[in-house]
Amino acid sequence: MAMKKENVQVYPTKTRLVPIFKLCKVIVNLSKEQYGRMVVDGKSRKILEKKKHKKFGDVVTVYKISLADDCDNTDPLTEYDYAVLSVCISNFAEGNLHITPAIIYRGLTGKGNTARMKPDQREAILNSLRKLMGTIIEIDETETNAAFHYGEHRNPILCSAILPAYFKENTINGQDATVIYFDRESPLLTIALDRKQLLSYNVSLLDVPGQRNTIMNIMLKNYSIRRVAEIKAHNKQLVPTITFADIWAKCRLENASRKTKLDARNTLIEFFKHLQEKGYIKSFEITKKGNAFHAIKFS
Repeated sequence: MAMKKENVQVYPTKTRLVPIFKLCKVIVNLSKEQYGRMVVDGKSRKILEKKKHKKFGDVVTVYKISLADDCDNTDPLTEYDYAVLSVCISNFAEGNLHITPAIIYRGLTGKGNTARMKPDQREAILNSLRKLMGTIIEIDETETNAAFHYGEHRNPILCSAILPAYFKENTINGQDATVIYFDRESPLLTIALDRKQLLSYNVSLLDVPGQRNTIMNIMLKNYSIRRVAEIKAHNKQLVPTITFADIWAKCRLENASRKTKLDARNTLIEFFKHLQEKGYIKSFEITKKGNAFHAIKFS
């Protein structure tokens, strides 16, 4: 006898929250070798939080990444996974304990309710969710919490799936869909809240009219707007420039073909024009070093 489906109601958030403490950025930019030493060989790694603290000396956070028994994907986490996770975190923080691939797609792209998600885009989201749900992170913040008084009312050692969730077929907002159920708060959200290291922006900023939302373009836009938002939040303490070398490295395009990098650069130019039209930045320019394109400088 078939189980009766529930009709789950969800009102997706229009605000993106992004945890930006150092560990979040590091774990999505590990090389295959670095990642393999943890998930295959069981090694741990350290994050240097502060050098030469006056009381504690060099302050480090120690972490390990392993795979759940039902996960065998040893490919490193990427900026795409970071973006998918931040959409999930944003909805969890809004009080949504359920979400769908279509809602995640709209959160990644800024598209409205009429957006059509292609099968390959849906599969990319589901693959990322499987990866995030099957990746266990153990974080020892003992030194960091003692030095900076973070997380004073909880155990300094967290061990959890990066995205504690599961999914199944169900009915959501009146339509049959794959529904992702969040079990509890992501450990990365827990730490970001403790440290008050969360960025926020309206997801509509990601919706560039007429631009294709390939996996590459989604990574480029989500990484770039995070950098812009972080620079804005630091109120002139950070240089308002993002180099193409940095973007290629973070979006794993260092070894891409010349044409792919040209397409990526054009995507970024369109995106920054869009941010300027929306008033999120005042202006921008593409700078060169010699004959080579070097960076995006904005005000």
